[in-house]
Amino acid sequence: MHRPGIKTCMLIALSSGPLSHALAPKPRNPFDDQFYAPDDIITRDVAIIGGGSSGTYSAINLRALGKSVVVVEKTPRMGGPTSTYVDPQTGVPVNYGVQALYNISVATDYLDLLGVPMEPFHVLDPVTRVYADFHAGKNVSVSPSPGFAGYAEQLGKYPFLEYTWDLPKPVPEDLLLPFREFLAKYNLDDVAYSVYFSGPGYANILDQLTVNVFKLIDDSYLKSNSGSGMLPVSGNNGELYDKALDILGSDVLLSTTVVDTKRSYNNSGIRLVVQSGSKWKLIKASKLLITIPPLLSNLAPFDLDANERNLFSQWNYTNYYIMLVNNTGLPDGIQFANAVPSSADSFNIPNFPGPYQITSTRVPGLFYVWYASPYDATEAEVKADVVAIINRLRPTFGNSTIAGAPNFVEFRDRIPFKLVVSAEAIATGFYDKLGALQGRRNTWYTGAAFISHDASIIWHYTRSLLPGIVA
Repeated sequence: MHRPGIKTCMLIALSSGPLSHALAPKPRNPFDDQFYAPDDIITRDVAIIGGGSSGTYSAINLRALGKSVVVVEKTPRMGGPTSTYVDPQTGVPVNYGVQALYNISVATDYLDLLGVPMEPFHVLDPVTRVYADFHAGKNVSVSPSPGFAGYAEQLGKYPFLEYTWDLPKPVPEDLLLPFREFLAKYNLDDVAYSVYFSGPGYANILDQLTVNVFKLIDDSYLKSNSGSGMLPVSGNNGELYDKALDILGSDVLLSTTVVDTKRSYNNSGIRLVVQSGSKWKLIKASKLLITIPPLLSNLAPFDLDANERNLFSQWNYTNYYIMLVNNTGLPDGIQFANAVPSSADSFNIPNFPGPYQITSTRVPGLFYVWYASPYDATEAEVKADVVAIINRLRPTFGNSTIAGAPNFVEFRDRIPFKLVVSAEAIATGFYDKLGALQGRRNTWYTGAAFISHDASIIWHYTRSLLPGIVA
């Protein structure tokens, strides 16, 4: 599906299944230069895996530090979770993934490198919130606290969490409580719904560990929603990646996958065999920076050792889906918030799978839908559920006689979302062990799993790695 507002370059047809007849045979010795044409051997200081937020930031900043780079991105676009649709009738951009950036110096310095002018962010668009039971299609009475004062007070006890996973020893007991128990302990019932609603992508937030909630709804999030957020003057967050592609040019390999890797335990560097369209290419680099989600399924081609496999096998995550829908029969200017009638321990928070909200955008008739599931769901299953929910809402809130079914203008998954590990793993030093991988075998790691889902915080963390990478 084409997503206007984000350029694509070097579009290369790639078979994800059996190799097509157009693909040349894999070299007998894929790490040997003699099996490649000169143009198919790429030599760089740093090979970067992933062209999302952290990978793009790394490439631009390493280039600025005088290092040569190559970015390997498996999809036909850069940007990762940044998703922007430009309405063909009005030209209005609608950001349905990343909404805003936290206004801190690491972000403004980066945006200056890209040449993207910014302005203050205002939370979505002016809408009236309506609380609705998405399964009953009816109004629900919800009275959440208008602010996050009680939550922010507790979060403030752990200021280090915003920029690091360096936890005290022993790990504070409160951080390892299920969030439901934490809310009860500190009488935070009044902010429970607001925290849930502010954390789309987290299925069944009440069962998550408190530390993971604090890492998602962190101080940067609270500040961004109280006036410290920013976005491009154009209104199009995809502009960052358009500019980055203009700068990086042929140093970005889109629609390209890593097939095999040789990572040394000394300083002999890295070799990557990649499949790029009908060709095999050999990348020779001094350092490797991995920015994709560190799941075993993603990292299988990267020559993992037993220690790495042990760490990367411990993740759990949520399945998160973002979409734009029209022909809903629902009124513009409304944000439908998913809620259930209050009970002793529900805090009006619904169970999932399901949407967090169905919200009107700046484009008349077009709605955001953000949907999460604690287990795997196909695109067809998610869409069918969203259509059923909209059809239940129409008689109460909209036009039940509108012709035709809801139409999905855009649909993307963000899987995996919010990688987490067990309380026992955290208590026994999981994140210390994860951090100890940095620089080992000439390999560094960054991305949301290593710090936060906030792009500016990811950039802050990534910047701290650059001295080791360029050394």
